[in-house]
Amino acid sequence: MSRPTIATLAERRNDLSQRLILEAALQLLERTSITEVTARAVAKQAGVSERTVFRYFATREDLLEAIADEVRKALALPPVPSSLEELLVLPSALYRAFEAKAELTKAALHTEVFNRMRLTQAKERWAAVTRLVDELAPRRAERERRIAAANIRFYLAATAWHYFRFYFGFNLEDSIAAAETAIRQTINGLQKRA
Repeated sequence: MSRPTIATLAERRNDLSQRLILEAALQLLERTSITEVTARAVAKQAGVSERTVFRYFATREDLLEAIADEVRKALALPPVPSSLEELLVLPSALYRAFEAKAELTKAALHTEVFNRMRLTQAKERWAAVTRLVDELAPRRAERERRIAAANIRFYLAATAWHYFRFYFGFNLEDSIAAAETAIRQTINGLQKRA
C-alpha cells in the first residue's frame, strides 16, 4: 500500500519562495516595463536576495518563461472553442478575462512575455479557429479559409480588446459586440459563398 506523499518543509519553502518571486515579477510588470523586470528588481520587490532568484530561475529566459506562465494563469483565459457556438461567445469570455486583469493584460501586451504566450495558448486558439473555419466552409479555397481564420483570430486577441477599449474608447460591452459582429459577419460570408 502506497502512502500519500507529504511535501517536506524544504519543498514547501521552495514552492513558497518561487511563488513569492513570481508574484513580485507580476507586480513589477504591471507597474513598469518588461525591461525593468530584472532579477535584481524582482529580488528587491520580493524581499529576497538576487542569488535566491537565480536559484529558481538560472537565466533571464527562464524567468521570462515563468512570468509568461504566470500571466496565462492570472488571466484565466477560457478554453479554445470546439464548436461554432463556443466560437461565437468566445469574445465575451476573452474580453472579460482581459478586462478583469486589464493592467496586467496591457503590461504584457507588447512585450517578450506576450510573444511567449502567443507561442502557446494563442497558438492553440489559432489551430482551433482554423479547424472550425475548415469545417464550416470545406469547399472554399484554402486561401479564403486561411484569411477568414486570421480575421477571426484577430478579434480573439488581447490586441483587439485593447484597440476597441483604448483606441476607440468603447466600453467593455461595445468592445465585445464589435468583435462578435465581425466574427459573425466573417462566418456568414464564408457560409453564403460555400
